[in-house]
Amino acid sequence: MRALALLMVVLVTAPASADDRFPLFQTLTSNDPPRLIAYTPSQLDPRNEANQRALPTSSIRADLEALRPAFDGLVLYGYHEACTPRIMAVARDLDFRVVLLAIWDPRSSAEVDGCAREASLWQDDFTLGVVVGNEGLTFGRYEREDLTIAADRLRRQLPVSVPIGTSEPLVGCRDEFVQQFGDFIAANIHPVFDQPDLDATAAAAWARKQARDLARQAGRPVILKETGFPHAGRDVFTPETQLQFWKSYVEPGLLEQAGDASWAYHGVAFEAFDLPWKQEASGLDIEDSWGLLKADRSPLPALQVWQRK
Repeated sequence: MRALALLMVVLVTAPASADDRFPLFQTLTSNDPPRLIAYTPSQLDPRNEANQRALPTSSIRADLEALRPAFDGLVLYGYHEACTPRIMAVARDLDFRVVLLAIWDPRSSAEVDGCAREASLWQDDFTLGVVVGNEGLTFGRYEREDLTIAADRLRRQLPVSVPIGTSEPLVGCRDEFVQQFGDFIAANIHPVFDQPDLDATAAAAWARKQARDLARQAGRPVILKETGFPHAGRDVFTPETQLQFWKSYVEPGLLEQAGDASWAYHGVAFEAFDLPWKQEASGLDIEDSWGLLKADRSPLPALQVWQRK
């Protein structure tokens, strides 16, 4: 009965009043918070830029139709002029309500400007935020000044109602520059890498605690953008242990207050689809097995945790 109850209800621990500094914050801290999913198109291998144009719009629609019963928000990873506008248009058509736009390479003026244009175009259709960069400081893809320049250029074009942040793994999020950049921290906290001996339940509790502690330390909102448990790649990773991770993760609520102006948001699932190209690129057996749906869009058991009843 307990397991069934966990599948039927996702509790929300909301602050006394919603954080109204930005529409995104107000939505995330409301009594009806969205459920977001980290999304890369299932049939896109972004390592070859030509694939962005070759990707059929019908494939994007099929992806988002498969996700929509459980999720009403998307977390993107970058901007490409041939792909991102189509994702936004289809998402609007399917009544998604929140999108975290993203800039993969802060040194790309095309990405920065394109992301700003999308935000301006869709500000009346979605609640929006922008994540500038993803793990690039920790892994040496760009420098702090690149983020500062990108943020200044973005802010000159972006609607003032749209907050920005950056994303780093937990070790990078402890850096003062990351903690004070923009308006929120988009943390990637992966117990699978940082605490590999933890079982699924303990891993979920550890990830939540790290996000809450980070929000308290930084005095900023933290959106836990990536955490999770693969469903294959090692003996310990199965569809059942992935299900247990997500059940344990959402049971305490999608929101935790950490201070007067800080909170941790746990309403993001990682990630939408298994992506075989990630395993090829990294050489890690688990990297194509993070999805809540397989590459052919068939659902895994963990998806049911996120479905509204």
